[in-house]
Amino acid sequence: MPRVLYTNANLLDGEHAAQPGACVAVQNGRIAAVGASDSVASNPADEVIDLQGSTLMPGRVMGHYHAAYRGYGEEGGSQTATGVEQAFLALGNVQIALKCGYTSLISAGTHFNIDVELAEAIDAGEVVGPRLVSCSRNYMPAMDAASVMEDEELCMTQGPDGFRKGVLFDLERGAKIIKIFASGGHGAPEGLCMSAEEIQAVVGVAREHGARVRAHVAGKQQILDCVRSGVSIIDHGDETDDECIEAYLEHDVFVLPSAYVLLKAAELGGNMFGFHSDLKDFHNICGLLPKLVDAGVKLVPGDDFGIWQIPHGDYAQELVCYAEHANIAPLELIKWSTLYGGEMTGFSDLGTIAPGKVADLLIVNGDPSSDIGVLARPENVQAVIKGGELVSGALPEGLAAASAG
Repeated sequence: MPRVLYTNANLLDGEHAAQPGACVAVQNGRIAAVGASDSVASNPADEVIDLQGSTLMPGRVMGHYHAAYRGYGEEGGSQTATGVEQAFLALGNVQIALKCGYTSLISAGTHFNIDVELAEAIDAGEVVGPRLVSCSRNYMPAMDAASVMEDEELCMTQGPDGFRKGVLFDLERGAKIIKIFASGGHGAPEGLCMSAEEIQAVVGVAREHGARVRAHVAGKQQILDCVRSGVSIIDHGDETDDECIEAYLEHDVFVLPSAYVLLKAAELGGNMFGFHSDLKDFHNICGLLPKLVDAGVKLVPGDDFGIWQIPHGDYAQELVCYAEHANIAPLELIKWSTLYGGEMTGFSDLGTIAPGKVADLLIVNGDPSSDIGVLARPENVQAVIKGGELVSGALPEGLAAASAG
């Protein structure tokens, strides 16, 4: 296939500061070359696309995604929808994410095995959507024997054997990640508490099937139990302290603060999920984020979009939130959703723009490394390219190679 040269780009490669006047060559769905626009030689077979200073950046990754949620928690929300209805909602939501510039999504829990089947349909080319890493239903500890229950949306069980049995069901039908609620807090009922042995049982059976475990966890001891047991993704981590940070780094885990929902839930009310009406937890996390950044913890964005307080499509507002309330620099936030997000997918060739990497690219009007709010306006995402192919938006008109500067 002929190469496509994206010239005169303001390059944000996912690792470095903006590089104006850059050129990126794409061939066979991968990055073939990166350099200054006058340093990448063109040939007559190339298609040359002059970006005229627009930003070229990696396709973004959302690390905590609930495809089947829409208006969840309000009257008529998706919590009352049938499995088929939720599947259609999921397809529509992932396509919204694609248009917003997310070429990869990592699920944080689903119903009716929707993520597995939707991911398979996307990979097979039956529908258009981002790359989707599938997740199981939610696993929670039952308070007592009488509250043990299991359906297509939730498994509440007790003891290592109870969790192993439930998790096997999701693993055998294709889930790549298992979602556990190791503790309450951060919107989950207080009093939830998985034992270290239960967490270890889940991780053990997941590993046997080549899968990973992510944990909704707020309390310090449960955070440590999760990380030391081999949980690779920590959702929230509200009570993180220095000991937890050391554990994150030692075990190379990903942390998703998902704090935007705390802000909006406090502003809008509606605490059916157990969110607090004050901003104490939100401010605690915002105070923690710079410390995590300085320590080198791998932070990835993603929140409970689809519950009624934070609708699908508002994804980049989470990044704006961290910039405004935690003073996180835009370039750092971009790294969360590209470099770290790409690594979190489990695929080694996503998340940055470098020779050999998959050509998941965004053409953006404006410079998000100067103003992260650029990404919060979907109209600024001019084109979304997945594996070298345009999947949303429109490309600038190509030029003949011979006329390229």
